[in-house]
Amino acid sequence: MKRLMLPIIVVALLAIAGGYWAWTHIISPPPYLELEPLNYTEDSSWSALPVESPPAVWIDGWGIDVFVISEDAALKGRTQPQLEKNERKAREQAQALKSRLEQIGEVYAPLYRDNARNDDITRAFETYLRSDNLGRALIIVQDSPVPPSILARLEQDPDLRDRFGGFLAISDAKDGIPPLQSAQNTSGDPSGDTESENTFCPERLKDEQNCQIVVPAHKSKGIWIITSETIPGGTTIEEFPEWLEANVAKSAEPLGDFEEVEIVDIRRPGETDERRDRETDN
Repeated sequence: MKRLMLPIIVVALLAIAGGYWAWTHIISPPPYLELEPLNYTEDSSWSALPVESPPAVWIDGWGIDVFVISEDAALKGRTQPQLEKNERKAREQAQALKSRLEQIGEVYAPLYRDNARNDDITRAFETYLRSDNLGRALIIVQDSPVPPSILARLEQDPDLRDRFGGFLAISDAKDGIPPLQSAQNTSGDPSGDTESENTFCPERLKDEQNCQIVVPAHKSKGIWIITSETIPGGTTIEEFPEWLEANVAKSAEPLGDFEEVEIVDIRRPGETDERRDRETDN
């Protein structure tokens, strides 16, 4: 009888454990943790950054920055361990891409809150432009849609668009090219292939569909690995610095803020207001 009871107890315990797992993971999982907005002036809000701040274009000539928009950079979790696991993967993915993208230039890869994706990526991009870009050329790497605000920035800022080298689309052949914009931002057309939606492309890349240059890659243990043997983006990217030198004027160093200077009255030794008044009267 005791031998019969043991399997029954084990089965019962497994059933209870399975029921608890189903309840907490499928039927009624706990809510996602509420995350504070990231501060993109702090290094901890980025999964990849240059080791040292690169020089401005007016100091050392044309340099190229690479801004990465990665699906794996989304932070979310129902528990703290789950959140930390997602952040570790985001940083691992960014470093794997950085090891190849550094062939192009300096790499900037922001983390972002999953439930505030577009807002956070936009804030990261604007912080980068304001504090780090310093007139350098720019390439955007993406394995997921680009926030429409960034496309609008490229469209409305001719200076930025002139030194924009296009989107490097991380792509696995079986999954195709990642869409440039999400479906809700393209009037039902996920490809975004309409004349009115590629005004953010510089003239140099008008022949490229939506400025997207395919970068072959595959996933290994959930991490993108770029498979091309040459520089990511091929000849189009390799020749970009030479094209910039021949076709785009470098930004000048911005003037500092104007400072009000008090004009000090200069006097000769022994000169007083009274003596000055007498000399004026005479």
